[in-house]
Amino acid sequence: MKKYKIVKDKTTYEIPSDKVINKYKNFSLLQTQYQEVVKRPKLPLYKNKKMFLFLLLIFLIGFLVLREIFPSLKSLF
Repeated sequence: MKKYKIVKDKTTYEIPSDKVINKYKNFSLLQTQYQEVVKRPKLPLYKNKKMFLFLLLIFLIGFLVLREIFPSLKSLF
């Protein structure tokens, strides 16, 4: 079993100024800033050409495989 050593610094930490504290008191503004940084804008599938073509290719490959497995599906196309 590993032995851990807890290091307690004797340094004092600086208390933030009132200006800094008031900056973060507005939670809705803080949350908006967080959403802008973290959330990526997501494109719908019909606008994202690469993803749309990838899904279309997967669908076509799956359809062709199922068509070979079940011969009754050949009459569809």
